Amino acid sequence: MYQIRQRDQHFAYRNGWLDARWHFSFSHYHDPENVNFGPLRVFNDDVIDGESGFPLHPHRNMEIVTVLTDGKLSHYDTSGNAGQIVPGEVQKMSAGAGIQHSEWNYEREPVRLMQIWFMPKRDGLTPSYAQQAYSVTASGLVVVGSPAGEAGGVPIYQDVVMAIADTAGVIEHTIAPGRGAYVHVIEGAPVLDGEELARGDAARVTFDHERLRLEGTGRVLIIDLPVRERAERSTLGAGAVPVAESEPAGARG
Repeated sequence: MYQIRQRDQHFAYRNGWLDARWHFSFSHYHDPENVNFGPLRVFNDDVIDGESGFPLHPHRNMEIVTVLTDGKLSHYDTSGNAGQIVPGEVQKMSAGAGIQHSEWNYEREPVRLMQIWFMPKRDGLTPSYAQQAYSVTASGLVVVGSPAGEAGGVPIYQDVVMAIADTAGVIEHTIAPGRGAYVHVIEGAPVLDGEELARGDAARVTFDHERLRLEGTGRVLIIDLPVRERAERSTLGAGAVPVAESEPAGARG
């Protein structure tokens, strides 16, 4: 029904200024049994030391979402977007037909972030950028990304809905047929269907017509995504939405 990987089971990488846990094959780490989960291609749980970061580098045909939990991170890309991301904000960059960007920590304190890549619904989009603040509501859950932003959060050009949830109460989510959920523990010690989790743990949930139940005390990121063809729409958060045909202005097919 689901597979849990504890933080120490993710691939660990340290290069002097970056302390990372790679959930899927990435860079020089390759495991043919662990390449993706549906359209989710990369999930990196990173800590960037002060006065360091990723210099300008290229990407193509990926939806890149960044969620910051500690520190301040400065962004620059060759489409002219520049700014700073702080905790309580989510950023999305569509690499599309090609873009270069840098993510840099100019402060002395470390930055902790999750960087998540999705394979887009189609290649060749015009690169685009979005950034939004969020706050977890009284219901304990807020959508931070969805197809073209139609269910809330930043626009993602893939059939995925992302939400951040606090599990001080009970969070329940029904997974529609053909879909799965990726659950990552940001903080605390939530309980997933009776299984205790800790910070940095992740679960891949792949059953149909079932209800995911989270309780205990903690904060989690939930990604609802298709794992089979002709998957039904997501029911997460603000409600089901179709995969939007809309694209950034000037998108190329």
